[in-house]
Amino acid sequence: MSDLLFPHLQFGEDPTERIRCPVHGFIRYSKRERQIIDHWAFQRLRNIRQLALCSYVYPGAMHSRFEHSLGVMEMASRAFDTLVLKYPGLLKEELEQVPELREDTLKRAKQALRLLALLHDSGHPAFSHAAESVLPAGRKHEDISIYVMEKVLGSELDSIFFEGMAALLVRIMRKSPELIFLRQFVVGEMDMDRTDYLWRDSLHCGVEYGKFDFRRLIESLAVLKHPDTERLQIGIERGGEHVFEALLLGRYQMNTQVYFHRIRRIFDHYLTEYMELWGKDHYKNFDDVLQYDDLKLLVQMDTDSKDKNDRTELAKRIVGRKHHRVIYETGDSADAIKLGKIKRVFGLLKTEFKKVNFFLDDAKGSIHKLTTPGSQEEREGFYLVEKNGEMILITEESAILGKIPHEFRSVRIYADANSKTLEKISTRSSEIAKGI
Repeated sequence: MSDLLFPHLQFGEDPTERIRCPVHGFIRYSKRERQIIDHWAFQRLRNIRQLALCSYVYPGAMHSRFEHSLGVMEMASRAFDTLVLKYPGLLKEELEQVPELREDTLKRAKQALRLLALLHDSGHPAFSHAAESVLPAGRKHEDISIYVMEKVLGSELDSIFFEGMAALLVRIMRKSPELIFLRQFVVGEMDMDRTDYLWRDSLHCGVEYGKFDFRRLIESLAVLKHPDTERLQIGIERGGEHVFEALLLGRYQMNTQVYFHRIRRIFDHYLTEYMELWGKDHYKNFDDVLQYDDLKLLVQMDTDSKDKNDRTELAKRIVGRKHHRVIYETGDSADAIKLGKIKRVFGLLKTEFKKVNFFLDDAKGSIHKLTTPGSQEEREGFYLVEKNGEMILITEESAILGKIPHEFRSVRIYADANSKTLEKISTRSSEIAKGI
């Protein structure tokens, strides 16, 4: 197998296995990695959809966190190899400071990165983010991913790869300073996690918003020393700033058009309420969370929809797709004025239409955390690297990035009524809003 044909294989164990992927073509992995892929803790991700019930809006959105995780592993490998080819000395000098990476530094570092990318989503509960609020002790899915790496797969990771691999992955997840550089490949402003899911989600939803030239993005990666910490940081070469702009524009559009679509949002609301009722009896610890996936919960919902219990009405809405309808909304840039107005509209509608069930949804999402000109808040610095090595904040050079909002906020009023009543409520909400 030629390194010229497959340069992303150069700095690790040669994979002998492969799997087809609609985004990347073939994804290759080693026999040792296959032992992790075949483990039930990773196979479980086959039955956890990437976008929960988004298929109610976009029927093709049936893809899973299993294929996404494989995709992140592939992209992180390509990105790592690109930077090793450009900066072998810098990367080796940085990474050999990590005790577990002092021998075979680049090979071990790449293997750790591939496993990090593969397992970063292993702690997602059934229905992913919609069920995050019901996890034991108020924890997040990242905490369960750490549990998987440390407790569920810890002995396998150490015996299959090298002693200390599990602890190394846990330290990366917990943002240990000497490992921030490796973490950036999977979690950062230009990471391979969001690069894969933007493309993959766009493909399966049948939209174009999240598609950008990720191959150019990877080829444009650069490495620099952070001006404050002197630690290595990922940046981008001059000429790559436009594809970085495309990534953030794609993130903005996918959030507003897909991830926070009005119907997706109402079903996420039902899922959250259902999971809060169901989870209090079933999610006692992390092991409980790992025993369930979307399929098992959908079967439970179907059973509940035919039963009579505190989950029945929510189950009927989810299974039968009987959802509230939007009758008034602010758009994607709700400020304090618009928020105040819609809350007053919501209150008056509830007073006038006492028999109608209303729901106010305040949807907020983050687009980026970059420091931009004129911003009063200190945020993250992402750097453009000139050919002479000079570093410039990318937001100082880009005319586009400064105009992409850091967050978006869309507030909607939903109502559950027949079509004639909904029309009346919609008309009345517009009248109230104009009078405020």
